Amino acid sequence: MDSSFVLDPLEASILLLWSAGLIYVGCRYVQRRSVPLLVALMAALCIPGFGVCYAAVQLIRNAANRNKQV
Repeated sequence: MDSSFVLDPLEASILLLWSAGLIYVGCRYVQRRSVPLLVALMAALCIPGFGVCYAAVQLIRNAANRNKQV
């Protein structure tokens, strides 16, 4: 029986990445409460890949800052 509500693996992975990025940006906004993070949160809500890209950029920045301090 074929159901119209079953997601294929690509759709499921996109939804998982979208929700992970949205959760990351949402948590950052709750911690800091700034206008740029609010804009990033709205962008992450509208654009599926934005939250994941934002999280990746923050990870790279944090790694670069750690290397500069050592």
